[in-house]
Amino acid sequence: MKLKIFVIFLGSVVLFTGSAFSKVIFEDDFETGKLDKAKWVGAAAWKVIDNEEKEPALGKYILDVLGGEEGLGVDDFPEEFDYYADFRSMNGLSGFIFHGQDANNIYMHQISVKDSAWTPNNTRWHRKVAGAYAAEPEPFQNNVTKEQQVWYRAKFEVRKGYNFKLYLGEVGAAPKDLILVGNWTDTAKSFTKGKIGFRMSGTEYAQYDNVVVTTPNYNFAVDQQGKLALTWGGIKTQN
Repeated sequence: MKLKIFVIFLGSVVLFTGSAFSKVIFEDDFETGKLDKAKWVGAAAWKVIDNEEKEPALGKYILDVLGGEEGLGVDDFPEEFDYYADFRSMNGLSGFIFHGQDANNIYMHQISVKDSAWTPNNTRWHRKVAGAYAAEPEPFQNNVTKEQQVWYRAKFEVRKGYNFKLYLGEVGAAPKDLILVGNWTDTAKSFTKGKIGFRMSGTEYAQYDNVVVTTPNYNFAVDQQGKLALTWGGIKTQN
């Protein structure tokens, strides 16, 4: 059986298919203009604000996070999935949470861009166990450099064996155009499933949009320019 999925994108209809075992399992583009409490517990510092720069790959609203520490989603996710998000680091770091049990037991991986105060142009892989963080920063592979206050697209592959891969590219890029910049395995074997979220500490400041979680290797549609069709609220499925 095939799964037919229609995505409304810039007034047109894009058709793509996947197997019955391949699907989108979470999405939020923040286009309601407020934080969806059915999806996120979040943190007090989280705000949904207007996308004032009108970046075309984004919607009208974005998630704005200045400090506030860890904020989690509502639902647990399985051991394996692909995670996409658009992000902009305002002063150096963006922090992504995976397999969160609670605020004290999480994986938290930071994307550290150029001129960051913390190991610039690195993936800062973290585990936090019983409230204590351990960090393992690694320079971006393939001579990749990313700037502050510029929107990019990230893809994390979360796999069995406590393994993570990070891919980066321009905002709006199709999955095939994202470049592998990091690969990390948690040798401590800390967590096998849990919640997603974001973590910004102190004066760390970043913005996020178009969060999508799929089963591994999901086959997205792209538009005529090879860009990922990202009007997630328009995703509909039929058996």
